[in-house]
Amino acid sequence: MTQTLDKATYDRLTTERITNTNIGAFDQLTIVSQRAINGQLAHMWKNPKSILRKIEVRPDPEDTDYYFVADLDPPTVKLLTGPNKQQVVFYINIKSGTVGYWKGRGHRAEAKTEKLGTSRLALRVNMAFDQFKGNGVPENIQKALKKVDDYSVKQLIFDFTAADLIPKLNGVDKNESEFNISQEAETSFYELLAEYLDVLRKKDPSGNPGEHSILHYVATAKNAEVYTAAPTCAPTDLNFQSLPFVVVDSDRTGQTGVLEGKNNMLVYLQMTNDNEMPNALLEPSANWVMPPFDETSESYDGTVCLSKATFLDGFLLSRLAQFNSESTWVVDEAWWKSKNLGTSTEYNVFGHLGLTSKDLENDLFKDYQWKPLSSGDGTRKYEYKKTHRIDDDDGLWRVYQEVPEGLDSSGKSVIKFSGTTEVETYLHLDGIGEIGKTTCWVTCVWEASLILDGVDDGELKITVDNPKTTVTTKNDTSFRYPDILNNTLARCKTMFEDSNLHDIKASCEALFGGSWSFVFSQGRDFYVDKACFNREGDLMCQLKYKSAGV
Repeated sequence: MTQTLDKATYDRLTTERITNTNIGAFDQLTIVSQRAINGQLAHMWKNPKSILRKIEVRPDPEDTDYYFVADLDPPTVKLLTGPNKQQVVFYINIKSGTVGYWKGRGHRAEAKTEKLGTSRLALRVNMAFDQFKGNGVPENIQKALKKVDDYSVKQLIFDFTAADLIPKLNGVDKNESEFNISQEAETSFYELLAEYLDVLRKKDPSGNPGEHSILHYVATAKNAEVYTAAPTCAPTDLNFQSLPFVVVDSDRTGQTGVLEGKNNMLVYLQMTNDNEMPNALLEPSANWVMPPFDETSESYDGTVCLSKATFLDGFLLSRLAQFNSESTWVVDEAWWKSKNLGTSTEYNVFGHLGLTSKDLENDLFKDYQWKPLSSGDGTRKYEYKKTHRIDDDDGLWRVYQEVPEGLDSSGKSVIKFSGTTEVETYLHLDGIGEIGKTTCWVTCVWEASLILDGVDDGELKITVDNPKTTVTTKNDTSFRYPDILNNTLARCKTMFEDSNLHDIKASCEALFGGSWSFVFSQGRDFYVDKACFNREGDLMCQLKYKSAGV
């Protein structure tokens, strides 16, 4: 069994995290390591008022000789894998304790006590939501566990109503409780433990589960109403499973866990937009979390993953398509006519920048989304092109305009995008050769980089880097008609300078003004350290604890 990582293995697993992870049929995943969960529970334990610090069970106030008291170490969790991958074992770790009980019955009964040394009580918790009703979990707890509004998702839930004590079985079950107590005290000890579990299950005066009956931590948007434009949507369905940390192929089916199981992963399977939850669970592919190799290497306690359909296609490209709409030139009029018995000519060359609602009724302009060109070498490329031309060729004059555009997008944390809109106006008076031709061009070139980045207060931000916009003009005048297109050229140039394309940074920030925050209640904050795309095009946000150590 592998218990340490060498540098070569660490580098390989880090690469596979990008190249081999797969979200499957799910819309979102939140993955947290067993190490991180136990770190969070240890932090909650530090609260002096925490129910996790002491046990005090006295069923009968008048019977002062029948009790169980104990001081507790921080609780811990063990994520089961293999066939039990939807079960978690919650350990109540006893530092020291005393059991008071009666030996014998009636007037001959003798009050006795027994010291309990370092011990653990093991509770098996079923995390499969589709089995809750069958297990008799109260409806109000089911609702609490599956509360997914306001961009929040309950993370790591222990409902003691559904928890079963794993008794001491002398090694029959490797996850069992461990304690040393005499046989004569054992029956009373288990009775007192049942009383303790009833305390954990106790309801408040309103009939709802007590604060302590569900231990959880939450990944949620702070002030959710502020982040309604964030690149996520509230899950509408939720389920759980565990995944093993895989170093070699045989680890995929193992039930013990390499590296002492500390990096086994609890996975929150999430669907959005009322999409149906898949029946099949995830199979181990590559690791979503990374333990440290040494004191200087990076480690990730968790990952939030949004599918390609949810983020890249559903959010990012659809937002960037706004630039396609705003940078498309539409020709309104391009015509000429003779006046005054042919002694003079009237012509009109007009267009507008940006698709209007009326333009979108035209089949030519209905689809202004990015089209994939290729993927490989760590990049995905998308393109948008549109050409609109009106050509009046009924008489001696011909007038037309054309608009080519494009985008080059990198599938990494730095997304490069650019576009070119060129308006070409061409007039030609037939029959007099080259001196009857004149053309003008107005070209707007814009480019910028979008950077997905994390910041200290837990947000995922999309920032704009290296924005640049240039508008250039060119007038290829003839000898006879040197100034005939000056007004057209000036009008087009002004439209570009007054458009959102001229300040590409402000336009991007308007599109991506929201931030996505993940914070953990009752303990230390997770924050988004880095964000990138994996080979499947899914967005992976790497989570770290804000405070040092676990």
